[in-house]
Amino acid sequence: MLLITCPATRSDELVADRCIRAVTNHPTHIAMHVECPACGRTHVYRTGRKLAAATGPVREARVPIPA
Repeated sequence: MLLITCPATRSDELVADRCIRAVTNHPTHIAMHVECPACGRTHVYRTGRKLAAATGPVREARVPIPA
């Protein structure tokens, strides 16, 4: 069982494992395609440790500004 938030209705839904349509492994994350019981559409949920690192805060370049 999964607890998902439907982006269309903004409601939390408890979804059975049989509603998972596809799981795709990417270099930075895992994408899980889940059929939503609230609206009937398929939503993509991304998860993973590398995804959080890739979408983290952007580091600023330390370049001196000429006066």
